[in-house]
Amino acid sequence: MMMLNQNKTINDMRSAFSLILPMLIGVLLGVFALGELTKKLENTKKFEDLALGDETSSYYAHVDGNPIHCHDYDDSQKCIDGYKNTSNDDVVLWLGNSQVHSINQMKSGDETAAPILHRSLRNNKKYIMTFSQGNANLQEHYVLFEYLSSQLPISILVLPVVFDDMRETGIRSTIKNALKETVVVERLEKTEIGDSLLANQGEHDMAGNDMAALDDTVQERSEKFFNTRLESAWKIWADRPSLRGEIFYSLYVFRNWLFGINPSSIRKMIPGRYVLNKQALQATLKSANIQGIKVLLYIVPLRNDVKVPYDLEQYMNFKNDIKTIADKFKARFVNVEDLIPADFWGSKASTSVSDGQELDFMHFQAGGHKLLSDTLNKELLMLLDGNK
Repeated sequence: MMMLNQNKTINDMRSAFSLILPMLIGVLLGVFALGELTKKLENTKKFEDLALGDETSSYYAHVDGNPIHCHDYDDSQKCIDGYKNTSNDDVVLWLGNSQVHSINQMKSGDETAAPILHRSLRNNKKYIMTFSQGNANLQEHYVLFEYLSSQLPISILVLPVVFDDMRETGIRSTIKNALKETVVVERLEKTEIGDSLLANQGEHDMAGNDMAALDDTVQERSEKFFNTRLESAWKIWADRPSLRGEIFYSLYVFRNWLFGINPSSIRKMIPGRYVLNKQALQATLKSANIQGIKVLLYIVPLRNDVKVPYDLEQYMNFKNDIKTIADKFKARFVNVEDLIPADFWGSKASTSVSDGQELDFMHFQAGGHKLLSDTLNKELLMLLDGNK
């Protein structure tokens, strides 16, 4: 009987181990894979630059040692402090997407339009400050504008409008933090789209449960404690935001390959998101009017030496909509989609699993940035002279 019991115990242990073994193997393989990804990230661009490809570089400018180009709410204070330490001129705020901070085939000495425009307007007692994020949508611009206009003496807002970014929605975490600012909340509450953003982007988890109740609780303090210890002891844990980004980017590349998506694929309007972004644009311009801030609204440069990757009827309607909104709120409007010649556009690494280069429809070389700066400078001077 004792022998039977021992055999049963051994068999039970074997059964338990056979159930646990695949999990242990999976954990070990997962840790190994994360370690390899961590090594890869050490030798590549930051995650925010991955989608730009190897041919395109991000450039956030400094002038006279001070940052004049930042990303979003989370790093905004360094640009605000740089202004306060060096100038008392009015601020011209330029918001944008990756086109504003990216240079195709960047060479030594190249710079974006932001620092060129910053230096050009110094004689007019204006201080250009720029903020940009990849694929930035107009809802994000609205939130960031309300925050920055409460912190700086802004006299002009420069706002590009991009058809692609009208397909985006939601507020990224590095801008969502601005929703904790009382002045931002008070301003957003005055508009329908602002109320919607506050309701959908507040301190809630993925199930919609209120997360504010966790502030300074035992759970929050314990999570911070263990995260800090793990980050100091285990590099993979410290790198988890970048690792998560790398994984999502790899899935994005695989998706593009699976469905045959490339930069030349026709992108169509997503009606619900388009409406939200139009509402955010109108709310931004209305707020600017109330604050006495002039607005320069422009349709961004777009590669046109090949077929445009948009539904042409929808793209035409989009441009007409933006012009109508600009007229309604008395903003200065200019369409510079044909500004950059073919020679200043380049290519980028494939965004699918296949090798090779793809056309880049959004990012151009330094010569294109000089042209954009010169054009915006002329438009801003006309705006300063009182011409709409």
